[in-house]
Amino acid sequence: MTSLTQMFNRSMRCCTAAVLCIAAAWGLAVAPAQAADYPVKPVTIVCWSAPGSPVDVFARKLAQLLEKEFGQPFVVETKTGGSGVVAVNYMLSRPADGYTIMANTATLTTLFSEKGVKFKPADLHMIARLQIDPFGLLVPAGSPFRTIDDMLKQAKANPGKVNVGGPFAMSAHRVAFEKFMEIAGIDATWVPFEGGGPVLTAVAGGHVDVGHTNPGNAKAQVAAGKIRVLAVSSDQRHPDFPDAPTYKEKGINLVAAQWRGVMAKAGTPKPVVDRLSAAIQKIRQTDEWKTFLKQVGQLDGYQDPAAFTNTVLTEMKDIEQVKKRLGL
Repeated sequence: MTSLTQMFNRSMRCCTAAVLCIAAAWGLAVAPAQAADYPVKPVTIVCWSAPGSPVDVFARKLAQLLEKEFGQPFVVETKTGGSGVVAVNYMLSRPADGYTIMANTATLTTLFSEKGVKFKPADLHMIARLQIDPFGLLVPAGSPFRTIDDMLKQAKANPGKVNVGGPFAMSAHRVAFEKFMEIAGIDATWVPFEGGGPVLTAVAGGHVDVGHTNPGNAKAQVAAGKIRVLAVSSDQRHPDFPDAPTYKEKGINLVAAQWRGVMAKAGTPKPVVDRLSAAIQKIRQTDEWKTFLKQVGQLDGYQDPAAFTNTVLTEMKDIEQVKKRLGL
């Protein structure tokens, strides 16, 4: 025979289940509505590089235009350390609601295989890629390498003797140059620096034979006659350096670039991602954004979430192959 206590407990369980079902249904009903109203409060854009760096400048300009588009503050928050690991971990510690997003670069693709890194591509949601910043071979104004052919001739005749300075021991810059050497059939020595700025300083001072970094960052030194650009890795000649041939023009079938974009934590509601993606697509077509790209010497490299995700996964494989070949 069922006791009054058992009947009461059974009744309470049924009531609790009913309440949970109603709450869940209400949550499902409210979440899309909240996402559709996004943003209703300030949004943080996390940046992994120091203030004044190319990605920081990119993040701040984008924040300014997103704020204008949405009518809510977009604030850049700097989280340096681990070439981006600290920033990614910080973003992943926040709710997947679109109120903490991150400015990312091609350097992201070098992080997944690093020791101690626990996040993986599935933890991230790419929103949009906006910029591409081609690599280039740069030399001091007084370099004996007047053309890329001079540099290739020297490197082939003296394997390992040409010193090439570039950002970091492992980076998108390094990966692109390793692929360049493989296709060109040369062997040179990579000299790592802590960023593109120190590379340009070393090139201008003649402390390395060649620099491999983003020539757009060297516009002032080129204009001042301190640095020359031998060649660029873009598909077509760079508008700021029309006299510099592309790698492809010289028979080296390589097109590569540093890119910059925006990502969120996986699980961010699709309506939020869609709103951000649509706003960014609108922003990149404005005269203000196009003027900004010209000022910083970079090119439009827009990709939607699907294409951007494919780029990240493809470059991850390239990096893993290079690391394996180098024993890193």
